[in-house]
Amino acid sequence: MADDSQGLLAFLGVAPDPRLLDDDLANLPAAEQHREPPVSTQRHDRLVSAGSVLTGVSLVGGAALLLWAGWRLLFEGGGAFDAVFAVLGLVLAATHWGWVHVAEYVGLTIDARQTREIEAQRERWLRTIEPYPRFSVVTSVGDDGTTRVQRILHRAVLTDRDTFTFLRESDIEHVHGVDTPAEVIATDVETMRHQARLQTDRMRVSWLAASTAYSAALLSAQDDEERLAARRAAALALSEHINASLLEAPVVE
Repeated sequence: MADDSQGLLAFLGVAPDPRLLDDDLANLPAAEQHREPPVSTQRHDRLVSAGSVLTGVSLVGGAALLLWAGWRLLFEGGGAFDAVFAVLGLVLAATHWGWVHVAEYVGLTIDARQTREIEAQRERWLRTIEPYPRFSVVTSVGDDGTTRVQRILHRAVLTDRDTFTFLRESDIEHVHGVDTPAEVIATDVETMRHQARLQTDRMRVSWLAASTAYSAALLSAQDDEERLAARRAAALALSEHINASLLEAPVVE
């Protein structure tokens, strides 16, 4: 634990990599993976449908109005009102496709706004990811009927972009034969899950101790020397936390 904790100091001030939103998301524990719902097109589809209806209504209504008003003007001596209705019918019939374009434009605007909101939520979630190691437990059944119980280490690594992402690797593995009682396997799984939670919590608290001290000291840092002092403060806080942890009584299963 001490070596892993000391390695946390390399991630002070480092931002999470955007690849954690997509390609590297699976390298985080399943419980921490954040997936935004896809952009809903229901309102868009309803608007386009409404635009299509208005298009039909405009075409049919405009043509009918034009024929009625034109008949009155040509054969019944219609007046100014009939001329206005004729012009209105002509305009409605000539511009009936405009409703579809307006509906499509409004729908695309709504989709774009939803996309921006989802992207903003994804970015906010990305900034909450902290680079302490996580542990999770997965089980699988082989073709021969054996049950494999694995503790997975989700380890933060630095990238060439001066950011961090996570790698997923097997930490501990137990293989149970086909004759192993189900209760034995269940006990093994629960024990490993309990240990995984404890290890994850310890690493999280270690990171919190270091990052809090670093952030507090960095607020007043004006030059490289003071920034180095902030890293020393983080290292000291982490060391004190580790020493305090070593004095704690072991957890009894």
